[in-house]
Amino acid sequence: MKKLEPGFGNLGMRICLVAIVAFALAAGCATLGKSKSQTLSYDVCPAAEITKVGYFMKTYKGAPRLHFEVGIKNVSKEPKRFRLNILLPEGAAAGGFYPRKGKPPVIEPGKELVQTFPMYFSSWPTGFTLVVKEL
Repeated sequence: MKKLEPGFGNLGMRICLVAIVAFALAAGCATLGKSKSQTLSYDVCPAAEITKVGYFMKTYKGAPRLHFEVGIKNVSKEPKRFRLNILLPEGAAAGGFYPRKGKPPVIEPGKELVQTFPMYFSSWPTGFTLVVKEL
């Protein structure tokens, strides 16, 4: 049995490795053109912090609709109520109060509240803007 020595003796192995790398690069370049970039932006007041952002499709009023799930934390030293606006580049918008109800309707300092908002939009967004204002 002959021992493989460094150099050009194992040319077949090197050609195979180059072919695999070339195929991987070609496959990667083919998928890059299909990706869509999303525009995500946040405008958050100093008393709030966004802790969670998620979106998914779920049936709402008989049709599949886009839903956003957003968590907001009160980082101030006082109880606060916030207003969230969700804006899509396609024109759809949603939002509401954090919290919706309560006596008084506030989030205590250091606490987080996660709420879900349905939107009258039935496809995936190309981006979104979240605006959190203190009331």
